[in-house]
Amino acid sequence: MAINPPVLNAPLAVPGFRVGTASCGVKSPALKGKRQDLALIVGDVPCHAAGVFTKNRFRAACVRHGEATLSTQAENVRAIVANSGNANAGLGEMETVWARNLIEAGAEAAGVAADQVLSASTGVIGTPFPIDRIRASVHEATDSLSADHWEQAAHAIRTTDTFAKWSSAVVSIDGQSYTLTGIAKGSGMIHPNMATMLAFVATDAPIPADVLAPMLRRVADRSFNCISVDGDTSTNDTMYLLSSGIGLGHAPLSETAVFEQALTELCIELAQLIVRDGEGVTKFVTIEVSGAATEAEARTVGRAVAVSPLVKTAFAGSDANWGRILSAVGNSGVAIDTNRITLRADDVLMFENGNIHPEYSDEQGMAVFRQPEFSISLDLGMGSESAVVWTGDLTHDYITINAEYRT
Repeated sequence: MAINPPVLNAPLAVPGFRVGTASCGVKSPALKGKRQDLALIVGDVPCHAAGVFTKNRFRAACVRHGEATLSTQAENVRAIVANSGNANAGLGEMETVWARNLIEAGAEAAGVAADQVLSASTGVIGTPFPIDRIRASVHEATDSLSADHWEQAAHAIRTTDTFAKWSSAVVSIDGQSYTLTGIAKGSGMIHPNMATMLAFVATDAPIPADVLAPMLRRVADRSFNCISVDGDTSTNDTMYLLSSGIGLGHAPLSETAVFEQALTELCIELAQLIVRDGEGVTKFVTIEVSGAATEAEARTVGRAVAVSPLVKTAFAGSDANWGRILSAVGNSGVAIDTNRITLRADDVLMFENGNIHPEYSDEQGMAVFRQPEFSISLDLGMGSESAVVWTGDLTHDYITINAEYRT
């Protein structure tokens, strides 16, 4: 069950985009008509695009197709077609054929060329892809295309998610207002270098593709690559960012820092929603690492704590076992001086200068760990750089959900 499922404001329409959904029975024919499981995002004009993908070496065909398309069509993307219920991964040669078939079906539904279409799939790995069922129902996505259907699309890409995830923002630059809207899915198999997650963000801000690409990598490092539910990185993780602005006739932004900040905040919100909806998660924990020699080392330490099963089970049991946290720091591979480390849980000082703080008591720590949301702060005393990572606990429910995932 999700932690405090949020009440989200309705997502905003983005000039230059329409969104539709279809019920194809992707996971099972019995689900046809019972839930939407295909989303189609269509640009009314050629869009500039960028993407970031899983680092898992067992990469699904949709990931490989996406990288290839962006290498030649980054200034000419017209649509994204995405399905839930089947990952189309681990299926040999047919995986590539089916991925291409999905793109072709999406292109026909959007009324654009196949080489202008990006795709994404999520769901069970190793199950034959039901392309015939998708072809039979993809027209529903065409029929439902609307500027206001982002929420429906967020529902359509869910797998084990208990709620749909979206976020919108409006940013003003040089007297002109631009909209950003993003949707995401993810609940399990979540770890840095992306996760079992899909995320699609659209904007009418006029930004060239060669600027979008490095920007998106920076944003992902500060958002989706800073969350961990269970330490597993998926075969299908994909994030796309599309800009319709230049196609709508706007001159490219001369300064993009304000837009990048807005995009970062939007993606952090989506990333945090994924952690809050983590499989079996009952606690949302912010891990703040400061005093590092580099930002990368701060993030590495934070991830080591976030992914430790012993730390996460301590969170689940409300056990303020600070030794597990320090052990995870020591296992991170980052050079540290244990005599410089300071550890806090919220405002409770637990460990300082190589030893337990003399005024600390377990009762103080347990009171913090019993809360549904709290922070762990680590000052490494090695420099001035910092990073933040978000994670949850590891409960019996996580085992149940994943032991029964296919049954």
